[in-house]
Amino acid sequence: MIEPVVSFLLKYKFILLFYLIIIILLLVKRKNIVVQAKIIFMYRMKWGLRWMDKYSQKFREWVILFGYVGVGAGFVGLVLISYTLIKNLYTLITVPEATTGVSLVLPGINVPGLGVLPFWHWLLAIFVIAIVHEFSHGIVARAHMFPVKNTGLVLFGPIIGAFVEPDEKRLRKGKDITQYSVLAAGAFSNIILALVAVLLLNFVFMPLQQNMVEPTGFTFDQYYDETYPFAQAGIQPGTLITGIDGTKTSQFQQFSEKLVCTQPGETISVMTSEKNYEIALTASPDNPQKSFLGIQQIRNEFEIKEKYKSEGWTAVYYSLDWLTGFLRWLFLLSLGIGLFNLLPLPIVDGGRMAQVFLHKLKGAEKGEKYYHKISLFFLLVLLLNLFYPWLVKLF
Repeated sequence: MIEPVVSFLLKYKFILLFYLIIIILLLVKRKNIVVQAKIIFMYRMKWGLRWMDKYSQKFREWVILFGYVGVGAGFVGLVLISYTLIKNLYTLITVPEATTGVSLVLPGINVPGLGVLPFWHWLLAIFVIAIVHEFSHGIVARAHMFPVKNTGLVLFGPIIGAFVEPDEKRLRKGKDITQYSVLAAGAFSNIILALVAVLLLNFVFMPLQQNMVEPTGFTFDQYYDETYPFAQAGIQPGTLITGIDGTKTSQFQQFSEKLVCTQPGETISVMTSEKNYEIALTASPDNPQKSFLGIQQIRNEFEIKEKYKSEGWTAVYYSLDWLTGFLRWLFLLSLGIGLFNLLPLPIVDGGRMAQVFLHKLKGAEKGEKYYHKISLFFLLVLLLNLFYPWLVKLF
């Protein structure tokens, strides 16, 4: 009984310590914290307001242009993420084998298809994303001469974030296009940040890292199901796969090219670092015509080249390895958070954009009614995307 608890505490020690510190800060600063809906904790500050004033005026024309471009990108993103959520829910309901494409992204959680999000990558990425997102709102608001009253930190359940508070009364009296530009600025800047991260990853840091290593094969972290070929053959997660049918493969892509030429029911020889395994292929749950191994979370493995095995070069390699991992998660989190913020929900920027649009289209009274119905519909769609697979298993 004690061992599993100790194991859990050791595995998630940084995450538990982080949230313990957050709880202590909430208690210490409780007089200055505003609680909304019993699970939203807001701590208001004035940090960064002078910086917003300085740069919004120094680059005013460029900031206003950035905001207007963001309006177009924001509405495209709103339609795209709304359609994606509805389509994903439809697939979940109609295809029993389908997996959800929506997941809470928190440290230590195994994100389907992506692996476990490391705590330090999450913490640094969330900090960068929140600063970029909220300061973009503030800078665009100040460029249009809307006052910004506060900055601050927010805790929404286990999700930590930041916020900027423009003067809402003044903002709502502004032109529709200026309201859209302020509201869309955060999500638009997150999308740009994601693009910068993926460009740095693919054209700078990954090429540098790959130049220092030699590919040795691929491994996987878990089975798709215990009834599929790899599990049945006894090939354990973490085993280094080095070839197929007598042909050596140094990367999963090479292995996959050979696998594509096979049919369900065929027997293949899988080469590993320990021995060869004979396995009978099965049909893919997504496409019965394709062969399936029954493994998930596949990754290529590498070995540092001999000339880079000195202490100094090894440190360089592991620094690059950390940076590539961080940039990968920064890209995924920034893009995901940017698009999520464009959903037509009351708690995010897309909701306010939809509200302004519907008020203009239908008038304040009718527009507000339509807005409540739409936001309630998408809240239900989001919750079903998150919890439908779990509910199906229960019933």
